[in-house]
Amino acid sequence: MAHYESDALTVEWDRTLDAVVMNWQDFAKGDTYRDGLDAGLDLANQKRAQNWLADLRELGTVTPEDREWTQDDWHPRAFDSSLRNMAIIQPESVVANMSVEDMVSEVGENTTSRIFDNRDDAEAWLRNQ
Repeated sequence: MAHYESDALTVEWDRTLDAVVMNWQDFAKGDTYRDGLDAGLDLANQKRAQNWLADLRELGTVTPEDREWTQDDWHPRAFDSSLRNMAIIQPESVVANMSVEDMVSEVGENTTSRIFDNRDDAEAWLRNQ
């Protein structure tokens, strides 16, 4: 059962991974992008989750304004939460991937983040944390 759904994103809890899972299905910007990330963090806080899986293959390029919001607003809140392991499945678009790599390179001191090119490897890594 989804915790949050929009045309661009589904956020759910995966019991087998003990993880918040974000499945991006489309490009998102502004409120759609931010509400989705906030919904994921809300679920992580409810579950006291340590694991996070973000499947960004269909996300598209993140706008400069949303990148700035992610780094200045969302990251501090996420890195102050229970989250410890963040598995990111990279976007298929090279341009989108570059914007995601910039954001993923900034992690909190208690958080490990890894980028993967497929879901199986990302899930396996989370299971071993």
